[in-house]
Amino acid sequence: MSLIRIIIGSTRPQRFGPQVANWLNEIARERAGVHQGKDQVTFEILDLAEVNLPLFDEPIPPGMNQYQNDHTKAWSKTVAETDGFLIVAPEYNNSINAALKNALDYVFYEWHYKPVAFASYGSAAGGSRAVAHLRDVAGEMRMFDLREVVVISNYWNQLDGEGTFTPTEDQTTAATAMIDQLIFWTNEMKDSRERLAAGTGSQAVA
Repeated sequence: MSLIRIIIGSTRPQRFGPQVANWLNEIARERAGVHQGKDQVTFEILDLAEVNLPLFDEPIPPGMNQYQNDHTKAWSKTVAETDGFLIVAPEYNNSINAALKNALDYVFYEWHYKPVAFASYGSAAGGSRAVAHLRDVAGEMRMFDLREVVVISNYWNQLDGEGTFTPTEDQTTAATAMIDQLIFWTNEMKDSRERLAAGTGSQAVA
């Protein structure tokens, strides 16, 4: 059994991210039921607002793998035990929001050789510029970023009078394809992770 976590990247009040995460989680649970045997997975939502990491405060860089703070050790365990990630990312000023970048930077080896998919939202670009920057970050941390992506442009146009999001058919199709790829690659990378780590001399692999 593999564990995939859907990370809500925004932490601000009245954020849109939880609606996207809940929608994706519904699709994910349905698709997980389709995959049997080796491809069996479970999905969980991980809210950075609840994790509540302070601005990075470790005295030693993460690459040294010598964490001092309890909140870092807890976050390390959470990332290490996760086999794949689906990041729900807002776009702030053409890039990644601070809370999400901070969470990514807190640990290093725990992200290695794990697939990551992105669902983004924003104005006209739909968060695509944030995703472009996230792909650079993922590559540096030896993550496997999927080509498939969900982009929600001008998301407020898809909210009803009560502020509830209704996805389009195209968005649902894209989300389904992305999640199917994420399930497949999560299991493939989980099986290969130990061998990959040994081949590159990484100090720790979850």
